[in-house]
Amino acid sequence: MKRWLAVLFITVMADVHAAWVPYGETELVGNIYSIDPDTLRKTEAGYIFNILSNYSVPIRESFATFQSVQSQVELDCRHRQLREIFINFHQQPMGKGRVVHTERGQGIFIAWPPGSVNELLYSVVCE
Repeated sequence: MKRWLAVLFITVMADVHAAWVPYGETELVGNIYSIDPDTLRKTEAGYIFNILSNYSVPIRESFATFQSVQSQVELDCRHRQLREIFINFHQQPMGKGRVVHTERGQGIFIAWPPGSVNELLYSVVCE
């Protein structure tokens, strides 16, 4: 768990007062995925914390157009599963700008495919 604190740089978010630490990036499109270590809380099976998905280009969905997503998630380290608690879709990169859509998580834990960005998140938080 302490390894992820040694990530090369920290982006300080003035709007939400979070120190986002990148843990993954998609090489082809340049999306950046970050964790806020200040929100990390231990649970019985793992951790609850905030993550930020920052997209290199705006994403258009039926409900809104957004360029970043801030989520609170729970990671079950024992069973290698993740569930979303809440999701805020932001108009601008890095969780800035207006929140254009909000969702509550479905409350169920879901396993992720090998090699996914969630696999990276697991290795940063749980190992």
